[in-house]
Amino acid sequence: MNGIANAAMAATLRGQGFGGIWCPGQRCEVAWAGAASPGACNGRVGLASEGTLRLAWHGDFHDLAPLRHDLVLPSEAALGAVLLAGWRRWSTDLFGRLNGAHVLAIAEGDNLVLYRDKSGLRNLYVDTRSAGEVAFATSLSTLQALPSATARVRPAGLHEYLRFLDIAAPATLFDGIAAVEPGQMLRWAGGRLVGQPAPVGAVPPLPSTASLDEAVGALAQALERSIQLRVADASTPAVFLSGGIDSALLCALAARHRPDITAVTVGFDDAQDDESPIAARIAAHLGVRHQILRFDRRQYLDAFDRYAEAADQPMADPAILPTLLAFEHCVPRFDVVLDGTGADESLGMMPARHVRLAVRSANWLPILVRRGLVGALRRVARLAPYARILDFDHPADTMIRWNGFTRTEIEALCGRPVSFEATRFYATYRRLRLASAFDLYSALLDAMPCERLTQAMAITGLDVRYPFCDPATDGLVRQLRTDYRYLPGAPKRIARELLARLVPVQFWDVPKHGFNFPLRRWLAGENGALVQRGVDSTAWRRTGLLDAEHVAALGRRFAASDPAVTFRIWALVVLAAWLDRRPTLR
Repeated sequence: MNGIANAAMAATLRGQGFGGIWCPGQRCEVAWAGAASPGACNGRVGLASEGTLRLAWHGDFHDLAPLRHDLVLPSEAALGAVLLAGWRRWSTDLFGRLNGAHVLAIAEGDNLVLYRDKSGLRNLYVDTRSAGEVAFATSLSTLQALPSATARVRPAGLHEYLRFLDIAAPATLFDGIAAVEPGQMLRWAGGRLVGQPAPVGAVPPLPSTASLDEAVGALAQALERSIQLRVADASTPAVFLSGGIDSALLCALAARHRPDITAVTVGFDDAQDDESPIAARIAAHLGVRHQILRFDRRQYLDAFDRYAEAADQPMADPAILPTLLAFEHCVPRFDVVLDGTGADESLGMMPARHVRLAVRSANWLPILVRRGLVGALRRVARLAPYARILDFDHPADTMIRWNGFTRTEIEALCGRPVSFEATRFYATYRRLRLASAFDLYSALLDAMPCERLTQAMAITGLDVRYPFCDPATDGLVRQLRTDYRYLPGAPKRIARELLARLVPVQFWDVPKHGFNFPLRRWLAGENGALVQRGVDSTAWRRTGLLDAEHVAALGRRFAASDPAVTFRIWALVVLAAWLDRRPTLR
């Protein structure tokens, strides 16, 4: 790495993470935030070297004692020494022995390996545009700051954002930059790039004859161990408690080992969105300290500005604002915070009945027939709700998390043909389209982009840990019989069974609507000033990315109280604010 590139790399690392440039056959130079020399480490990010071998990491690592034992290292051996010794002995098989949410870069001679663990909760990007070298970093802004970089939006990345309100690896918004996929490694050897799944550790099998009671006991044991590993070094631990099954179960098990843990809940003024009363009952029963956070409009607006300024790329999950504020609240108060993310993906989920009908039945009708039926149904008030069974371009569309723009709308906005066949979501659908509805939808949950927590951690630096993503816990749950994971009327069955042993059912068994944010009401506040900036025709003409007249028409529909455009408007508001802070990006 030349001096100019090295300085640019180091200057843009936001308080954490690493970046580097690798040239085959030459020494790989790596910079990381907070230090300038190999061997330094602040716990979550660091460098280690041995001869020509260079290794950089970012994230958390748990349960290192077995590795030290197998490698005949002293019990006090530093993380860098463990990783170097593990690589020397096991090569890429080391990845299957690691536990935590992390990314690694390992370079020696003509070989470079970039690895991202299965959780995907830490990011790692790669830029191969410069001939003869590979640039990599844990933030997109770092790669964009390199002297050789060009700030240009990739059309397919923009299309994916407008469709999903997020962008899933390996795609990014930027031309020439890719993201390492969760659970994958990119390996350069002999001048060739090979991308492949990373080795995974063995998970002790649960006998197929295991009773539900035995399965519940196995889950309790695995999850308790995962929690213990993740709070072992914590002085002031906390746990996010939303009131849902996953966070309640996490809080209940954590409180058994760390009575000093604090439960943190985000509350909302609208009773329809506020689950803090449920969380308060659970926390009181468990006897743990409980903080309920409530934020006003000004705090949300300020958080929106900070997010637009700091985010690597636009992401329009509405919950990003309360998440960012909650993380910022926790940074000075807690050194480790537990979160229930990962449970939905491992336990799986059954799609709604109308989705199952759309995918399994309506999909076989010719598209012109379906469109005719949709029009007929919508003309009859009592039949109109059934139109959604038939109203889709592609059956996978019915299972997308957010109501972003349709393909046809994106083609009108962008003025070019649009295809999503190369996205991870649609590729997963093609691979599993004949699987059961439960297996298909569960796999699509894994494939859907979800950068809210990853970006919030990167922006705030909060040390959040995810017990459900522990390899042993995740592997155990995924091998359970389907009826232990889901029954009609009892989603997440095994988690419910375990939670019922710890917290009375009447405290938590209520309809759950997720970590919601009153998006439409918030956007409409102050006479829709935020929306007006997001649909400003002059600004969109200046960017040249979207058709200004189509954007303005959407703004008029929102002003006329059309609920169908809420998420589309939010996607534009986020994108406009993000672009406004990057005037050279077009």
